[in-house]
Amino acid sequence: MILGITGKSGAGKHTAAKFFEQKGWRVLDADKIAHQLYRPYQRVWREVVEHFGEGILTKGDVIDRQKLKAIVFGNGPQAEKELKALNSIVHPELKRVLKDDVYYLKKRKANTVLVAALWEELDLFKLSDSVLLIKADETVAYERIRKRDGISPEMYAVTTKKQTEPENAHAIVVNEGSFQDFYKQLNSVIA
Repeated sequence: MILGITGKSGAGKHTAAKFFEQKGWRVLDADKIAHQLYRPYQRVWREVVEHFGEGILTKGDVIDRQKLKAIVFGNGPQAEKELKALNSIVHPELKRVLKDDVYYLKKRKANTVLVAALWEELDLFKLSDSVLLIKADETVAYERIRKRDGISPEMYAVTTKKQTEPENAHAIVVNEGSFQDFYKQLNSVIA
C-alpha cells in the first residue's frame, strides 16, 4: 500500500511518517528527495544556478537554500514569478523520481508512506492508494515550525500561503494534542 500523507507545514506529517516507519513502512519524503536534486553539478542544480545566478551558491558550490528562499518567498510579483520558475525546474524531475520510486516499491509490495506538503503539484492522489491529511491549528503549527526552524511569523505565512489541504482526503487526523493521542488516531487509520 502507498499511503500519501499531506498537510500544511507544522501539522505533523513527518511525525506521522516516523510513526509508520516504526511499524515497518518505507518512507518517501518529497522534501528530502527535492533536496537531493540540488546536489552540485546535477541537472536540476545547473538549471537553478543558470536561472538564479551563482550568488545563491556557497563556497563549496552548494545551493544556499536560505538565499534561494529569500528570492522566491520575498514580497511582490517578482518573487511569485521566481517561485514559479523554481517550481518549473524542480517539480517535473521530483515527480519523475517519486513515480519511479513508487513503481519500484509497489513491485516489491512494500507498505510505504509518501510525505508531500504540495499534494496537488506532485500528483499525490495519482501516486497513492489512499491519502491521509494531517491538520493542526495554525498557531500550533507555527509554534512547531518556529521551534524547529526559528522562522518569523511573516516567513511562515509566506511559505504556507500556497499550501492547501485536499478536500477529498481518504482520512483526516487532527494533531493538536499529545503524541499518544496523535499515535492513537494514526493507528485507527491503518486498523
